[in-house]
Amino acid sequence: MADGVPGEDHPEERSVVDVRLPDREDLLVSFVPDGGTAGPDLVVTVAQDRGGRRVRVPVGDQLELVWLDRDTPRARTAELLAVDLGAEPTWRLAFRGHSRSAQRRGAVRAPLSLPTELADGDQVLRGTSLDLSETGLRGRWPVTTDWPDTGDTVTATVELTMGRWVTGTADVRRAFRSGDGWLEASVVFTDLSEREQDQLRARVFERLRELARRG
Repeated sequence: MADGVPGEDHPEERSVVDVRLPDREDLLVSFVPDGGTAGPDLVVTVAQDRGGRRVRVPVGDQLELVWLDRDTPRARTAELLAVDLGAEPTWRLAFRGHSRSAQRRGAVRAPLSLPTELADGDQVLRGTSLDLSETGLRGRWPVTTDWPDTGDTVTATVELTMGRWVTGTADVRRAFRSGDGWLEASVVFTDLSEREQDQLRARVFERLRELARRG
């Protein structure tokens, strides 16, 4: 087993992990597959950038992993021991040093068409997302009134998978009406828990993996 307490000392299986490289400032994302913590080392999928492209890291280089333990971000340095170029390319990592408190940064975004709702009291719009991140979404909704508009506060809901929804208060950051009578808007969640943000992040990463497999 990977050393330490799952969640606290290393990410758990099926969790999303931020990857930080010394020579890159952009956000990279990885995933711990089933069995990734079963051996003495940690196995994660090869990290991807915002565009879903896998990054190349030389064996022997060190990187930083950041993950969520309950609602608390944790970080730990690891060394890349080996790369497995199978159907789902993975890295085998060995930890260097102890885990510590951390801050997650940035928000990776992916194109996703998911059922969404915007609501305020009796006013409800049902539409479809265009893209999604852990902090918000951009989507399209049919409208017959001037609501909502830039600066409004709404309750936004997105269905991540069949029957699994995330709902929270959101600010409308940008809204315009197209010629076909639809509203296109970007909304930013303001009150989601770290766990709910992680659910959004996991759905985004799943989509990036799908796009990567398709090339």
